[in-house]
Amino acid sequence: MNVLVVGATGRSGRLLTRGALERGHAVTALVRAPEKLGDLAGRVRVVPGDVLDGGIVSDAVDGQDAVLVALSAAHRKSAPAVNALGTLNVIRSMQRYRVRRLIVLSASGTQPGRDQNLPWIFDRVIKPILLGPAYADLRRMETSVRQSELDWTIVRVSGALTDGPARGVYRAEPGYSLPGGRRIARADVAEYMLDQLTLTDEIGHAVAVAY
Repeated sequence: MNVLVVGATGRSGRLLTRGALERGHAVTALVRAPEKLGDLAGRVRVVPGDVLDGGIVSDAVDGQDAVLVALSAAHRKSAPAVNALGTLNVIRSMQRYRVRRLIVLSASGTQPGRDQNLPWIFDRVIKPILLGPAYADLRRMETSVRQSELDWTIVRVSGALTDGPARGVYRAEPGYSLPGGRRIARADVAEYMLDQLTLTDEIGHAVAVAY
């Protein structure tokens, strides 16, 4: 399968890229800084450029069978809506080239109003005051994905992402978050997203994942 990874040099994106290669997929990496790919650079087709550039995204999407999006706005103060705008560029290019399968990384906390599964201080203080723009970005991204009419799956991390090894055992259920879901390793999230490349049960669903 020809797979495009958007955000391939991020901590989650590198795991997706490496995992896709290990599964035998032909991988294209859309990255702003190709040198950050390290040992992966010689094993993937590299498209250098910014996800906010529609022309670059179009070149990367052309010829793909599926797209994995793992963007982060943490270091993009000049473009706080990078998830929404970047993913919209991906969606438009996928529609243009009739690429159907889209899997995007999101987070719990995008639910409008109170989320009973999240700690009160996070839901009422940290999210609106400290992380307001980031969650507004993710909500806009999710809206575009749901309206795209593609074969999409939104993967919402319920709790914190950790850099530990994969456990191979976790919960994955449709919804905004999971009761008691406080953390999950990036490696397990990457495995779940890669599984969706060949599974169809979660097409058209937003799924929360956590231990």
